[in-house]
Amino acid sequence: MFKWIKQGRIWQPNTQLDWQQYYGILPTPEYLPEKQLIRVYFATACKEKYGRISYIDVDADNPSRIVFESPAPILDIGNIGHFDDCGLNPSCIIHSPNGQKYLYYIGYQRSQRAPYLLLAGAAIINADGTCRRLQTTPILERTTEEPCIRSATTILHEDGIYKMWYVAAQEWELMQDGIFAGKLMPNYTIRYATSTNALDWQVQKANAINYENPDEFGFGRPWVLKINGSYCMWYAVRKRNTPYSIGFATSTDGLTWQRDDKNAGIAASTQIGDWDSEMICYPAVVQTANKTYMFYNGNNNGINGFGYALLEK
Repeated sequence: MFKWIKQGRIWQPNTQLDWQQYYGILPTPEYLPEKQLIRVYFATACKEKYGRISYIDVDADNPSRIVFESPAPILDIGNIGHFDDCGLNPSCIIHSPNGQKYLYYIGYQRSQRAPYLLLAGAAIINADGTCRRLQTTPILERTTEEPCIRSATTILHEDGIYKMWYVAAQEWELMQDGIFAGKLMPNYTIRYATSTNALDWQVQKANAINYENPDEFGFGRPWVLKINGSYCMWYAVRKRNTPYSIGFATSTDGLTWQRDDKNAGIAASTQIGDWDSEMICYPAVVQTANKTYMFYNGNNNGINGFGYALLEK
């Protein structure tokens, strides 16, 4: 169904800057047709690995050409003790009916026994491109069923309803074997929720995407588009014995999904040593006037930046 032609890595951290020592993680594109640009939000981290959100503007016809790069983070870490005091990553952009633009993001908080908590927050994007938090508490707070992780949102607005697909974790597991042996890892899946105001969410308790075999234990960063009347979702698949890959599913109603990972149309590079030869993850797809692109991360969860691929027509 899809075939992506890789165009290479386009951004990596500038280690001359204190806040850009590692990562260009979770590239989150927004098409700006009036400027013929794509704005790509992402997180980059300082030496303590606290992520801060920034962005680049790229040519919509040639995203390899960076037109502008923000000289400073547009959203910094939260105050001590807040849910995002150890970093944040972007996850999606939404436009409200009144014309306001919001950036949904993932807030990181490190803990003593488990490595971290991840909860979804939201910020208002100002006219000058900077951001300010909508509130200092999560948009998705912890629940009894989802006490560890509720984040990595992708949101569509249809017929007055906001539809969200997000990552949810119920527990942590000490891995006994495989590539994560000896590490605590979350068991996490993708859930669906709806809202009339994009702030208060009603969750559909059944998983949107389910594991296909015992090797799988996590789905990261879903990205949903509606194409020719069908919902299409790309997501990262995590397994016990292999690094992240990109999966794909379709749905007629956004609730019941048919996995079809072989038709994701993109895989890790076969060239040893390439920036995405070990793994690919965290896909985000954007349509422009005449092209469709996927932005994604490569080796080590994007520690060395992000690249993109062009959909073959």
